[in-house]
Amino acid sequence: MARSLRDLRRKMKAVSSTRQVTKAMELISASKMRRAVQNAQTLRYYAVTSWKILQRLAKIHPEVHPFLRPKPVEKVLAILFSSDRGQCGSLNAQMFRTVTQYVNGLKSVKGFQKVDFVVTGRRGQQYLSRTGQNVVAAFPALSSHPTFKDVLPIARMATKGFLDNTYDHVVLLYPDFVSPLVQDPTVKVLLPFTRTQLKDMIDTLGMRRRGKAITEETSESEVMEYKFEPSQDEVLATILPQLTEMQVYQGVLEAAASEHSARMVAMRNATDNATSILDDLTLTYNQTRQEKITAELSELSAAKAALD
Repeated sequence: MARSLRDLRRKMKAVSSTRQVTKAMELISASKMRRAVQNAQTLRYYAVTSWKILQRLAKIHPEVHPFLRPKPVEKVLAILFSSDRGQCGSLNAQMFRTVTQYVNGLKSVKGFQKVDFVVTGRRGQQYLSRTGQNVVAAFPALSSHPTFKDVLPIARMATKGFLDNTYDHVVLLYPDFVSPLVQDPTVKVLLPFTRTQLKDMIDTLGMRRRGKAITEETSESEVMEYKFEPSQDEVLATILPQLTEMQVYQGVLEAAASEHSARMVAMRNATDNATSILDDLTLTYNQTRQEKITAELSELSAAKAALD
């Protein structure tokens, strides 16, 4: 009985220590989440508005720049944003299921040849290695307050591969922050900006943002033509790469906000579970201790009765 009480005390101490750790991680994640969500929401309106402009521009002037011209789906570069660490619930698992679904969908597209991956985060690297995907570049996770400069190597690698015709499509895969409890795995065609067979496939598989239809094209009646000053080539050569980099940056911010919010919720659930387990262990300990005391009293009463 004494050994059982010692075991219960040991378990209670271990669970209490675990609860302290998970509570501390919850508070840290909550602090990081507030800043990450603020950054994502601050840039979101600009990113969505610029994306709509690019969609309209590609529809009205599809031949004025390589970023706007439709291409067949043959060689695809996919940029996957994942985390370095776990302990963020099912966030990575949901994202990896979406990647698998996306790759399987690509195989059904007529003319498709290959897909290469650029990945951020160790979790994504490990997943792509296990599934036999071709990773051409890997970066550390950009979840600790990423800046615009942090995404420039990724964005410029993508645009260079697209302009050199190494790839005819560039795709972003990231968890889109909806709320602290909801993060939507999202697949977004970054280049070209025009509508292609790949976008139709993604729409069919339901991989776009559910809450924000940012890729909806505006009807021709709203904007018939764009006028460029000082010149069409100069304006597009300047703004299109910048807006492309901005879309990549927005994806990174959404992924960072999703990771911190998912980890905060996961640590909160872990803390609640530890509290529940500790309550059960405390009840069991008290019951066991009471049984021990009752047994000792019974033995003392029996011994006294025998002496009398």
